[in-house]
Amino acid sequence: MKASKYIIFAFCIFTFSFLLGCARTVTLPVIYGKQMTVEVTLAGTVETDANRYFLVLASDPSFRIPLPPPNIISESPEFLEPGMTPLLGSIEAYYTNFYSTWAGYIVADTGVYFSVKGPFALNQTATREFLSNLSPGTNKLTFTFSLDRIFGTTVPETIYFDFVSVPWPDGAQKIPADHLESTNAYISKLSGSTLTVNDDEYDVLDPALNILKCVVTIQ
Repeated sequence: MKASKYIIFAFCIFTFSFLLGCARTVTLPVIYGKQMTVEVTLAGTVETDANRYFLVLASDPSFRIPLPPPNIISESPEFLEPGMTPLLGSIEAYYTNFYSTWAGYIVADTGVYFSVKGPFALNQTATREFLSNLSPGTNKLTFTFSLDRIFGTTVPETIYFDFVSVPWPDGAQKIPADHLESTNAYISKLSGSTLTVNDDEYDVLDPALNILKCVVTIQ
């Protein structure tokens, strides 16, 4: 009998301890970020009069952009905004190869950041929306935007991106100069997520087009 009482007593103590431990376990809520902050470092001073700079965003890792030489795509080599008329290749090829895979993009042009939301389809207008002004005289492009400006109400769990620098001569071809060559250019939408993507420096590139680093943070 005494042995049975000890077993029952020990079982009660174990059960009480287990329940107390469970009661003290706290499940923290999952918090998703609403904004993305981007800081891109160039080898030289940003020049948005002579160049344009694009952050392209997507919800699918297979999204595509026009690539700089030597990986240029012959039938659609220019980096243009949806709706522009290319000097090289057909406009249909740009939508098929690139724009249809984008969720949207941010563009830095003549001292201003603009956001442009997709989806992008031929013969449909893509509208720029003012985002913020650019700080002059620095080698950094820095901006923050609400994720719903690009993705609407359905922000993907993983956000894929690339950053591209493009010389922008009047009346001439717009061939991309540099982009993030990393295969790790994606980030979780969880609040507090941060990612640094380093890019090689190329001496042959204009420093204003030469991307060195991109830091992305979700808030």
